Amino acid sequence: MDPVAVRWESLGVIAASLALAGWAILDAARQPASVPDTLPPSLALEVCRPGERAVVLGFEDGALVGRAPHCRVVLHDATVSKEHARLHVRGRRAMIEDLQSTNGTLVNGKAIDGLTALRPGDRIGFGANVIWFLGEMPPS
Repeated sequence: MDPVAVRWESLGVIAASLALAGWAILDAARQPASVPDTLPPSLALEVCRPGERAVVLGFEDGALVGRAPHCRVVLHDATVSKEHARLHVRGRRAMIEDLQSTNGTLVNGKAIDGLTALRPGDRIGFGANVIWFLGEMPPS
């Protein structure tokens, strides 16, 4: 074996090791991506459809309630409009608005007009369907 070739090969291994060590040091010093201090809360609804078991669903700002398949909460009921109502999240506050549905939206038995704030325990009525606003979901 040629002694000069062995030296060049050793020098290559040393250079690669130094490059790897430098990368490891720089990577360890790198700051993690910034994560917001407060994440938006995950809000929950308990959906009670006639003749079915109650289901708990989480929702985000802009979630739709209605008969259409693209809605977050789908209610198979002829008295419910395709896009009946929209749920909003403002900070830690949940709100609901009726989207000019034919039969209206009730909160605690009263028809709503415009954005209406929700509190945990509020009962939202859509025909024979009842949705209970639960508030923040516990972490999983």
